[in-house]
Amino acid sequence: MGITASQPRPTPRSASGLNIDPRLPRLVLGLWVFTILVFVLGISRVAPVAPGESRKLVEWAYLGFLFRHVNPYLFTAFGIGSAIGLSVLGAAWGIFITGSTLAGRAIATPRITSKNLISIIFCEAVAIYGVIMAIILQTKIEYVPRNVDGSYPQSVMTSGYATFACGLTVGLANLACGICVGIVGSACALADAANPALFVKILIIEIFGSALGLFGVIVGIIMSANVNFKGQ
Repeated sequence: MGITASQPRPTPRSASGLNIDPRLPRLVLGLWVFTILVFVLGISRVAPVAPGESRKLVEWAYLGFLFRHVNPYLFTAFGIGSAIGLSVLGAAWGIFITGSTLAGRAIATPRITSKNLISIIFCEAVAIYGVIMAIILQTKIEYVPRNVDGSYPQSVMTSGYATFACGLTVGLANLACGICVGIVGSACALADAANPALFVKILIIEIFGSALGLFGVIVGIIMSANVNFKGQ
């Protein structure tokens, strides 16, 4: 009786056919734990260095000083850049996942090409959401000079941070939406190639996935309604 070599365990694959390293979830979990530990150590007091003094990993007083003196228009630019940049990244990621699967599977089953182009359209809509929000935020920028003491008016600070939060909210929502639509669209193409009756059913799932980006756009529009640099 011969000795057979042990077969290596196959690497898990995603719906798009990409290899997934099983160590990746552990790495992500480790990064989250490290971040939480840094935050806890930053807000907790450790051994005092002198009577009446304490030492912290993060000195929040200096952090607040930093945010009070950073130009709020910088955060405005970051918000607009996040809205368009993360949205385009999500759309490109989704098109990459769906397009690669569709192009590869269409060689054996050409009939799936026309119907499954709707998945590409859904991914492209994610980028359009980001463009729309970036234009809306851009039109709200108004220049307001500093106060006599060099500080910025309260309305400018509030509007700058609100624009940053708005752009980040829309960008992250569209990033998740683009990846979701791309993966579901890839699965839809594979299922349609195997059984055409599954196309409409999986398309409904894809429609619900594309609605995730709309949630971020709706919240972003509500947040941008309070942006007023002049405070009038």
